[in-house]
Amino acid sequence: MDLVKQLGPLALASRLKRLSERLLKDGAAIYKSQGIDFQPRWFPVLYLLNQKSPMIVTAVANSLGMTHPSVNQIASAMTKAGLLKSFRDKNDERRRLLALTSKGKKMAADLKPVWQDFNDAAAELLENAGREPLDIIDRIEQELDRQSMFDRITKRIKKRQMGEVDIIDYDDNLKQHFKALNYEWLKKYFTVETQDRRVLADPGGEIVSQGGYVFFARLDGKIIGTAALLKHDKKTYELAKMAVAKKAQGRQAGKKLALTAIETARNLGADKVILETSPELDKAVHLYKNLGFAEYKPNSKSGCGYNRCSIQMKLVIKKNKNK
Repeated sequence: MDLVKQLGPLALASRLKRLSERLLKDGAAIYKSQGIDFQPRWFPVLYLLNQKSPMIVTAVANSLGMTHPSVNQIASAMTKAGLLKSFRDKNDERRRLLALTSKGKKMAADLKPVWQDFNDAAAELLENAGREPLDIIDRIEQELDRQSMFDRITKRIKKRQMGEVDIIDYDDNLKQHFKALNYEWLKKYFTVETQDRRVLADPGGEIVSQGGYVFFARLDGKIIGTAALLKHDKKTYELAKMAVAKKAQGRQAGKKLALTAIETARNLGADKVILETSPELDKAVHLYKNLGFAEYKPNSKSGCGYNRCSIQMKLVIKKNKNK
C-alpha cells in the first residue's frame, strides 16, 4: 500500500519531495559512477555561475528562486570542495560575491556532456509520462506565486473556525460573561473607567433597552466572546464592548461578532456603523480595517467618551441588493 499516493492532494508536498529525492538520488549515483565528485544540489549554483560570475549572493538566490540561507549553505559546501570562492564587493563591503574557481570552471566543462545525457533522459521520461508534466509544474508555480499554500490553507482554517463559532443574542443569564470578558481586556491594556462599570453592570438596561443589541460568541458550549451594538439614532449604530477570551483568540470569534453586528445594523436600515478604539489594540484595528472601517474625525460635539480612546472609525453601510 502506497499511503502517500492514496492520500492524493493532502500529500502533494510529500509526494513532490519524494519524487525530487528519487531523481536526486539517481543523479548522485550517476556522478559517482562516472568518478565525478559532485552533488546534485550544487547543480543550479554551478550552472548559473558558469554563465555569469561573479554574482552577489542575493542575485544568485533571486535568479534561482532559492532562499538566501540555502544559497549560503550550498556555497559553503562548494567552497569547501574547491569549486567556489567568495569575497566582499569592493564597492560595497556589505555585499558578498560568489565566483567559480578554476577547478569549478573545469568541473562545469567536464559535466557538460553528462548534463546533456541528463537532459535527454529527462526529456524521454517526460515524453513517456505524457500530459506535459513541466507545463503542469509551471502552472502550479504560477498559482503559488498568485497565492501561497500558506494563504490558501489559512483561508480555509479561518472559514472552518468561523463556522464552529455560534453567535447568540442577549440573555440576562449571560450578562456576567459580558462583564467578565470586558474586564479581562480592560485590565490588561487600560483601566476600568466609571462609564465601563455602569454599562458592564447592566447591559440589558444600558444597551438593549435603549434599542441596542448584545451578542455572545459560543464555542463548544462555552461563551468565549461578546460585542455590543449601541443605537445612536435610526441611521447610526456603534460597535462597542467587543471582547474575546484570551484562550479563544485567533478562532475568528471577534470577526464573526463584528460581522453579526454590521449585518444587524444593515437590516435595521442604518447608514453607518462607528466605533472607538486605541492604536494599542493593533490586532483589533487591523480587523476593523479588513472589515471596511476607516478612520474619520467626528464633529466637535461627538467623539470618544473614554480616556483610553484615540481613534474613531466608521463603516459606510452598503445595502443588500435584494432588499
